[in-house]
Amino acid sequence: MGLTAATSQGPRRAHPAAFLPDRTPPPSLRMPEGPELHLASQFVNEACRALVFGGCVEKSPVSRNPEVPFESSAYRISASARGKELRLTLSPLPGAQPPQEPLALVFRFGMSGSFQLVPRGELPRHAHLRFYTAPPGPQLALCFVDIRRFGHWDLGGKWQPGRGPCVLQEYEQFRGILDPWHPKDRPPPSKAPSRTLRAKRDLPERTATQRPEATSFQQDPEAPKIPKKGRRKGRQAASGQRRPRKAKADTPSLELEGTSAS
Repeated sequence: MGLTAATSQGPRRAHPAAFLPDRTPPPSLRMPEGPELHLASQFVNEACRALVFGGCVEKSPVSRNPEVPFESSAYRISASARGKELRLTLSPLPGAQPPQEPLALVFRFGMSGSFQLVPRGELPRHAHLRFYTAPPGPQLALCFVDIRRFGHWDLGGKWQPGRGPCVLQEYEQFRGILDPWHPKDRPPPSKAPSRTLRAKRDLPERTATQRPEATSFQQDPEAPKIPKKGRRKGRQAASGQRRPRKAKADTPSLELEGTSAS
């Protein structure tokens, strides 16, 4: 079992230092956001504080991300996070060969990115970037694991331009964007009456003579009454007897036929 960062594959509230090599956090479908990347940077710093890495950086052949041209006999790894980005810094130790300048990588985790520290013989299936520890001792590998391959890394270590303030490290600036009237700069509440209340006070009160008369819907007694419409079908006469049916125009009358026969 490997030591896994508390990112998309771990709970948000768990501290990375609490994960021991034999305790892997339960899987989660949560996409890594700012807090997850912040925890991932803490995990890398805690897990790699006493480790010395060596050799070249190994990239998965299926990954479309750039190669990492870095090789050193002894170097350390540290991490920092800002928003949805994580910066990994590779710092060679004094006397390491070949002489190498520090190199920084900026990671964006996509939908399923995370960092795991595992034995070299137990690499995860989707470990697309691997940093190996230097001998002596059992070799470990710090792996960037990305199942869906939406994660990305860039060389140079520069944060992506055009980003706003970080909610975790630049909270005051972030709050100022959401609320133009920051609580510290908010003016005291005004005791003057509101505009609506002032408008109501300026209106003169209407008397009974100024009120418009209501429209009368009473019917004029001299107007003829309109009979109510009734149902023609099945309507009976006033005497209680049904009206005789009218003969059709194309049907000859029986009385006329009898008269003509006589």
